[in-house]
Amino acid sequence: MKATLDNKQKSNNITIFRYKIEDLEKKLTEEHEAIKSTIAIPLAQDLGAMKPSKPEATCEKDVYSGVIEGAYSKMMMTAKKELQSEIESFHIISEKQEADIKLNELSTELEKIETEHRLKKRELAACDDSLLKKADRYKWTRLTLVFLVLVDTLLSGTALQAMGYPLIVSYVIGLAIGLGIFFLAENLGEIIAKGKTPAQKRMITIGAFIFLFIIFYILGIFRTTTFNSSNNFGTGVHPLYFACLNLFFSIIAFLVVEFRGLNSKEKKLLDRYNITKEAVEVLVKKIQELKDKIISVRQVQADAEVARRQIQIYAQDIQELIQRFFEDSQKTFYSTNCIHRSDGEVPKFFGDTIPTLPSFHKAIKL
Repeated sequence: MKATLDNKQKSNNITIFRYKIEDLEKKLTEEHEAIKSTIAIPLAQDLGAMKPSKPEATCEKDVYSGVIEGAYSKMMMTAKKELQSEIESFHIISEKQEADIKLNELSTELEKIETEHRLKKRELAACDDSLLKKADRYKWTRLTLVFLVLVDTLLSGTALQAMGYPLIVSYVIGLAIGLGIFFLAENLGEIIAKGKTPAQKRMITIGAFIFLFIIFYILGIFRTTTFNSSNNFGTGVHPLYFACLNLFFSIIAFLVVEFRGLNSKEKKLLDRYNITKEAVEVLVKKIQELKDKIISVRQVQADAEVARRQIQIYAQDIQELIQRFFEDSQKTFYSTNCIHRSDGEVPKFFGDTIPTLPSFHKAIKL
């Protein structure tokens, strides 16, 4: 059995689908022609040729062509077995119940996420977004820090080369030192703020710069080895010169961050704003995904119901087709009988309405 869905595309972009089983229709048509040629016509001829001709002219009830009706009733049962359309009603109910459960779950989840979204939006509205412009301006100021890091990388790399390190290793370590200075400059204010008293804060500040000075002085010793061994620079270069130069870059980087960057409190406020904003965006995405799922479930359920309704409608159409076949054979029986009758009479029941075959499919409530 081969089922197809014929479709016709209209100008307004609406597609109409029609369910069709070509093999079944072909089989029913062939059976109809066989019934008409092997049962209806021969029976009418035989009855008309009798002496006297049958059915009798005064006969008001058809008791002769029951075999024709029986053949088409059997055809009805064949179509019923092929289509099994009555079960589609149970599928429609079952699929609708499943879809309703899924939609209820999605709607509950959507309501929960929308409530969460509303609360987050209120929280975002309460956040201070005035720091966004300052943070945006500081992004350009950071280029100064990047420049200082590059300069320090070159200076530190030269010193490490003088210590005997290979060129690539020297500049990789120099870059690490530069990044360390950058990180310290970015966070020194917060590190100093950890001191509970002004004295502790001063001690942390002095300690940090002493630590940097010692590192830079050690690197300066190795730089002086390179410069003092060259006749171009003489022998008067002292490690303190390089240590002060590096420390100068570090202080400049710290001051740039201190006066142009965000302090600890501002960073926390900005972080809170950004985290809340990201949470709102995530919730918006979740809401849209849930709405899309709800639409998809409804569409799938609607498409499935339409497809099953099409099967039911097609079963109704087949039932009407068999009824038309039956009426055609019955009329053929009447006309053939009249042609072959020797009395020239027309039985009374020939004028009655041809009976309707027993239905195998109930009317559909759409």
